[in-house]
Amino acid sequence: MFAVNEYVIYGSNGVCQIKDICTPPGVEGDRKYYLLNPVYLKGTTIYTPVDNLKVIMRSILSREESERLISRIPSIDATWISNDKAREASCKQAINTGDHVEWIKVIKTMRQRKTEQNSLGKKLRQSDERLLCSAAENLHGELAVSLNIPKEEVEEYIQNRIGPSK
Repeated sequence: MFAVNEYVIYGSNGVCQIKDICTPPGVEGDRKYYLLNPVYLKGTTIYTPVDNLKVIMRSILSREESERLISRIPSIDATWISNDKAREASCKQAINTGDHVEWIKVIKTMRQRKTEQNSLGKKLRQSDERLLCSAAENLHGELAVSLNIPKEEVEEYIQNRIGPSK
């Protein structure tokens, strides 16, 4: 069970802070719910049952775990899938796992493809751009909270640690 004020990853909502463990107004019974406030979706409140198994919920990385993850980025492989529908399905599934390594794989794959497309005078497909943005939002949001830096500075932080375009 998570604790009040703890930061968690909650499904596709990204980083959330647990504000309370309670029974929401209007809900009968004594079933307990987490009251979550998404860090990057201001003005949003989420109630989810404490025993919910349908949506992935996990603690965010510690500062030390984040530093180790950043150090591993150069060794995490990008994998391109040629079939557009298969690639989109695979990347969506990877993003929805809540697994930061899977997010990095998507980011590296899409950035690599974007570089290739740019060198040919082309743009990245819109669906691939969305996947890149989604994975980067998730990863940067988690790293920002665990490293206690603004989300906008995460990319630069990573580049300073491992070098650009890794």
